[in-house]
Amino acid sequence: MNILFVTSECAPFSKSGGLADVAFSLPPALKQAGDNIEIIVPYYKMTRDRFEDEITFVKKCSCQLGERTIEYGLCRGELSGVTVWFIEHEHFFHRPRLYGYGDDSLRFAFFSRAVVSLLPSMGEMPEIVHCNDWQTGLAPFYLNKLYRESADVYRNLKVVYTIHNLQYQGIFSPDIVENVLGLDWNDYAGGYIQFDNCVNYMKTGIMASLGS
Repeated sequence: MNILFVTSECAPFSKSGGLADVAFSLPPALKQAGDNIEIIVPYYKMTRDRFEDEITFVKKCSCQLGERTIEYGLCRGELSGVTVWFIEHEHFFHRPRLYGYGDDSLRFAFFSRAVVSLLPSMGEMPEIVHCNDWQTGLAPFYLNKLYRESADVYRNLKVVYTIHNLQYQGIFSPDIVENVLGLDWNDYAGGYIQFDNCVNYMKTGIMASLGS
């Protein structure tokens, strides 16, 4: 089975909590069990500071996010025999911390959109995309909303969505739907808002995964 493990952190490259440990241990274990699995994660400052010599630049890429065209780099490393892909964007990820910034909604909307747009060009198309926590919650939504019906390679792709920390759900103002996501609120809101008209990235990931 071909699996892409989508995560906002992965030890030893980046870590703020237990998700990084799961990303460190689960994919190699699945590979040993016979699955073909790869990891994709942001290329943070802490990653570059410690592992730059072990990570290779692959190519320049771009993706759309609303009216923005965002250019970024795709890099490659390895973890216990598992390929690790890194999304490189100087402004979004070359910062002292992984999270806790005023533009986190944009940073991880971009990461999710970049991951989905890259799928056909990373080698063998995965059969399962395994997303984790709120930072990747928009990936299954973008897959269903913008890609699944537009290209045959996306049509049968399955999604697994795992919650590691329910305390942090990625809750943002509804303003981001148009300003950050580039979507119409009425198109987004059906089933994806949580309460008080707030955007909830984790709930978005759950609802979109159920429809995959």
